[in-house]
Amino acid sequence: MTSRERIRKTLNHEEPDRIPIDWGEVSIAGIHAIAYQNLLKYLNIEEEINIHDYVQVLALPSEYILKMLEVDTRYILPNNPSFWKIEYDENGGWINENGTKYKRVGDYCDFVDFPLANCETIEDLKKFKMAEPTDAARFAGLREKAIDLYENTEYAICGYPLPTIHYTCWGLRGYQNFMLDTAADPAFSNYLMDMVLEYHIAYMDCYLDKVGDYIDIMWCGDDWGTQTGPLIRPEDFRENVKPRFAKLIQSMKKKSKAKLAYHSCGSVYWCLGDLVDIGVDIIQPVQANATDMTDAKKLKQEFGDKLVFHGGVDNQGTFHTTPDIIQKSAKEKIDAFKPGGGYIFSSGHNVQSNCTPQNILALFDACKKNRNYNKV
Repeated sequence: MTSRERIRKTLNHEEPDRIPIDWGEVSIAGIHAIAYQNLLKYLNIEEEINIHDYVQVLALPSEYILKMLEVDTRYILPNNPSFWKIEYDENGGWINENGTKYKRVGDYCDFVDFPLANCETIEDLKKFKMAEPTDAARFAGLREKAIDLYENTEYAICGYPLPTIHYTCWGLRGYQNFMLDTAADPAFSNYLMDMVLEYHIAYMDCYLDKVGDYIDIMWCGDDWGTQTGPLIRPEDFRENVKPRFAKLIQSMKKKSKAKLAYHSCGSVYWCLGDLVDIGVDIIQPVQANATDMTDAKKLKQEFGDKLVFHGGVDNQGTFHTTPDIIQKSAKEKIDAFKPGGGYIFSSGHNVQSNCTPQNILALFDACKKNRNYNKV
């Protein structure tokens, strides 16, 4: 099969010739620039490293590396808007297009100052204007790239931005402020969520107008799990968050027949049924060592006919052990998720900065050894 056929078969919960691989260009299944630099050095490859995620400091893998690792997908990433470009301060910090300030903290960046931090009322929120989501520069050349990938390659084509609701609110208001708002002033937090929702719907309308008829997968998401349980009360999620994501996903699916992949870290078993309800087709990263997420066979048995699983390997644990342990662990996940199709292999979340080249290659080697469906 071609990569495109392989992905489409998998998305329809049918067994392709082998498990497809999606990795590298997406900001929740990519690679930190340091790890990528180390991988290139180990392979004795020289190339310029391009950063495509300024917060997580992720490298954009070259076509050579994607082919070497047998990745079946290629992404259409939006551009920066016409009115903003990345400008680093002397310590590696920067300010995004909405005025959120990021500080370099070790190998990554974290937000430390927020444009809505001092807002107290809904009237204060109404005075704030988010960066223009429909700026034409964001989408310039994307349709041409989509057509080129569709007509001149056999890869599955994926759309990426990843619209979020809570995460965007955290960036505007501050994590602590916003989470307190949801408890102390729900009307305020709901108004901010609606502002963010309208922004992302407008953005995705423009993006999908350009590429929606060519892509196989599109993304959205938010983190609803800590390591051990729900990030917020399930009843609050169902009352205030679920309807808003339903509206976002519905608007996206009107613009494209692509399957909807949803990113949510942590222990999210509790809300998988809710995600199915609102039109989610693919769940990622299936965090292997979070509470209620460790039993891949159980997840496959309960949700395998409704959700495609993306990732599922132990990114936090075994990634930082030895190649042999990584391959054994990855094979166990592959064996659990593989039957009947509906499984896309990846690194789970991003390959972190301290993951060795040997371990990275061992992970993908495990997939190469165990991905075939052995069809006659």
